[in-house]
Amino acid sequence: MKKLILLFILFTSLGIMSSKSQCTISDLKVRLIQVNTGTCEITFDLSWTQDVNNGNKFAYVHMWTQSGYHTPVANWAGMYSNPRSYPIAADLANSLSTIVIDDNSANTPLIGGIYHPDPSYILPQLSGLSLVKVHLNNTLIERITVQNIKLTLPSCTGVQTIWFDIWASQSANGKNVHCSKQGANLVINEVKPIGFISCVMPRQFQVFIQNTGPVLNNVSYDVHLDYPPIGIINPTDTVIFTSENISLPANGFYTSAVTGYLPYSNRDPSAGLPLIIEVTVPFRPNTTTAIIDNGCGPLSVKFTSFTAIQVKDKIILNWQTATEQNNSGFEVQRKQVGNEYNTIAFIPSKAKGGNSELLLDYSYTDNDNLTGAGQVYYRIKQINMDGKSSFSEIRVVKNNVEKTKILIYPNPAIGSARVILPDGIGTTDILLHDNTGKEIKRWNSVVGHLQIDNLKPGFYLLRIVIKETGELKVIKMIIL
Repeated sequence: MKKLILLFILFTSLGIMSSKSQCTISDLKVRLIQVNTGTCEITFDLSWTQDVNNGNKFAYVHMWTQSGYHTPVANWAGMYSNPRSYPIAADLANSLSTIVIDDNSANTPLIGGIYHPDPSYILPQLSGLSLVKVHLNNTLIERITVQNIKLTLPSCTGVQTIWFDIWASQSANGKNVHCSKQGANLVINEVKPIGFISCVMPRQFQVFIQNTGPVLNNVSYDVHLDYPPIGIINPTDTVIFTSENISLPANGFYTSAVTGYLPYSNRDPSAGLPLIIEVTVPFRPNTTTAIIDNGCGPLSVKFTSFTAIQVKDKIILNWQTATEQNNSGFEVQRKQVGNEYNTIAFIPSKAKGGNSELLLDYSYTDNDNLTGAGQVYYRIKQINMDGKSSFSEIRVVKNNVEKTKILIYPNPAIGSARVILPDGIGTTDILLHDNTGKEIKRWNSVVGHLQIDNLKPGFYLLRIVIKETGELKVIKMIIL
């Protein structure tokens, strides 16, 4: 029988090893939506990374409480050990839920309404479930998010641990077991992040994290710009802030400082986007996320386009606005590697009285001969009549190397991971630090990819210096 190539890439290494091929999952993220303290019903989103071939047809996720996992025990001897050893209704009597994913390898997989191995098993709490797939850098590695999972727990308060099995089939009838994984888990309701965005320009955010258990040390969090699909961390989401390690008091709150996030907080569309908080607690199988809604209005000027094109020894800038309110004009700003932005020109607003609802076109030609100067960065600073300002997006001419994001894969990992550098980024220096900031190892002039092996469990920081531009990328890496 052809081996299933569906691999839910796992790095929790928990549970009972099956004799079948292992379905595994990585980079688990939980977004807690609601906890009903009256009914003990919890609602959350669950996302993971997977690698799927075209042969995969069905995936199944069975969930239990920690105390109810695999009960009755006798039913689970040899489960998933051969193609016909799949759970039936009697085996799942004590489970919290089963999620069925139909046509898992398609671009738009669906939440299934029937448990194909045993249609007599009634799938619980399907109302409101939805599924989103996002491709990561290539078509083989994907991120799946199941939204609005509802479970009724035995306790309405405190930290909750959910255990689950996952198995998959590429049979047309969805019955034969081709890969399986038993005993993965999620920690839910331990930390509850929330936040707000201040609409004063430039915009700022503040983060609050509630801890429902004992003291937690060496906790960290990232804040992402939340590009669509909203509520899901995906490759288009830019990390705008990474915290130092913090401590969460027992049954208490952590409160961050009010933090700015220029230049994103001062320009559309990024200034109008919501943010996502992602909290990492050491030695937990998943991170916890939350959306910071953005209720701020639009900026004074809405840019519809901004381009920078090199023509021989000149660089021609063109931009267009759809609306302008109280706009005085635009500063053209330029930056070369290793320098700050400098204003090289001012272009007055074409809008009568600074206000317009029409499309207005602007242009500026940079006549400085920058041939051979490496990358040159441009942005437009819009200035209101009251002196307030906002920025356009940044444009780069000559050798734009930021084509795709740097990928640490897998992350979290067991023992080893690979740093994958995008094409065109050139040579990089890569420094590995432990969670105290101590440098452990350094690799110079890396191109393409770097394999890092024999790492002890813990949290690490990778500092990646792009030599051509001087840019520094800092990425957290977790070894389980």
